[in-house]
Amino acid sequence: MNFLDNALNLIFPPVCGICGKIGKKYLCDKCKMNLTNSDIYLNQLQDYSNDKSNFIDEHFYLFSYTGIIREKILQYKFEDKTYLSNTISEFFMNNEKLYRFFKKYDIMEPIPISIARKKERGYNQSELIARKIKKLGIINLEKQILVKETDNRPQNGLNRKDRSQNVKNVYKVQNEQKIKDKRILLLDDVYTTGATANECAKILKQAGAKKVGILTIAKDFKKINI
Repeated sequence: MNFLDNALNLIFPPVCGICGKIGKKYLCDKCKMNLTNSDIYLNQLQDYSNDKSNFIDEHFYLFSYTGIIREKILQYKFEDKTYLSNTISEFFMNNEKLYRFFKKYDIMEPIPISIARKKERGYNQSELIARKIKKLGIINLEKQILVKETDNRPQNGLNRKDRSQNVKNVYKVQNEQKIKDKRILLLDDVYTTGATANECAKILKQAGAKKVGILTIAKDFKKINI
C-alpha cells in the first residue's frame, strides 16, 4: 500500500461491503469466511472446449448469482457503489485455483459497455475489477481491444434466443495485432446464457485470438436455460 492509499484510509477508512462495518479491509474476515463457506461460493471452472457451438473455451466463476451476492452486484452496477469493487476483489486474492487459471492467458480484457452507458453510469463495473486483478501482477490488462459500437437493449428480461440476436454486430475488435495468436481472458460481472461472452469470443477468434476464456463474479443458474 502506497502513501496515498494510507492517507485515504485515514480519511475514509475501509468499510466492509457486506456487513458495513468499518475496519482495515473492504471485506472483513468474518464475512469472507461466511461467504467462502456458504453454498453459493462455487469457485468453479467449466470447460467448453469440446462444445463446437460455443466460442468460449472455458468459464471460471466464483459465486452463484443469488442472495447477498446478487444484491451486492446490483448495487455495484446500478447504485454507484464503486467501493464494492474492492470487496469483490478480495475473493480473487490468495485463490490458488484462480491463479492457475490466470496463468493460462496472456491478456485480460473487460467486456466493454457503450460510450453512452459508461457516460450515464460513470464507470464500467468489469473494468474496475480488472484493474484490481492487474495489481496482482499475474496477467496483463488491455482495455482497447474490444469496443461496443451499438447501445443495444439491456439483456435482462430477454430469453436465450433474443439475447443472442441482441448482441449480434454490437462489438468490434480493434488493434488486432495485439491479439494475434494470443490467449484472451474476458472479464464480466454475471454469466447468464453466455450470449454476450460468446459473441465477444467469436469476433476475437475471427480476428486471430488463439483461445478465449471468461471470468465472472457469478453465474446465474436460474436464467441460463431460459
